[in-house]
Amino acid sequence: MKINLLIIIGLSSLLLFISCQGESPSGEKGKIGKPTQIVKFADILRSQNGKVEVQIKAPIVYNYDGDSARMAFPKGLKVWFYNKDLSLKSTLIAKYAITYNNSNKVFLKDSIEIVNYNNKDTIYCKELIWDKNLKTITSDKEVRRQSLSGIAYGDGFQSNEQMDSVRIKNLRGTQYVSEDE
Repeated sequence: MKINLLIIIGLSSLLLFISCQGESPSGEKGKIGKPTQIVKFADILRSQNGKVEVQIKAPIVYNYDGDSARMAFPKGLKVWFYNKDLSLKSTLIAKYAITYNNSNKVFLKDSIEIVNYNNKDTIYCKELIWDKNLKTITSDKEVRRQSLSGIAYGDGFQSNEQMDSVRIKNLRGTQYVSEDE
């Protein structure tokens, strides 16, 4: 009986050790640990002074605490940004996102689309970093900007948080001009 109990304890310990290897539930390789909270079908509203500024919807959100506190959106998210009159300012879609609480940075990747309804621009990119402290959005990956004046391509971009001051690196593309010009 003692031998069977020791074998069971030994196998249980081995299984526990093996299960702690690999990926976390959010799919982040190398970041072992369980989320302290899992939210399915999240619909998050952020408001200030009673006015809704941002709405985020995601199929699943993992919250982690501790030194590397973060929120992971492993199955993507869609974000709506509103003007003060509650009209739609812009939308953002990404297939993956993670926000790091301690550094105040948001990392997005995979099929990112940002639509700015104020100036009718759409940005498509593979990856971007939003630094909330610096109030900048940057990317060093391929980018495409579609606007009323044409289509531009580049090797990254930098912008303010409002995405109304986009500077594309190594700009190339097509600009539309009217026949009157």
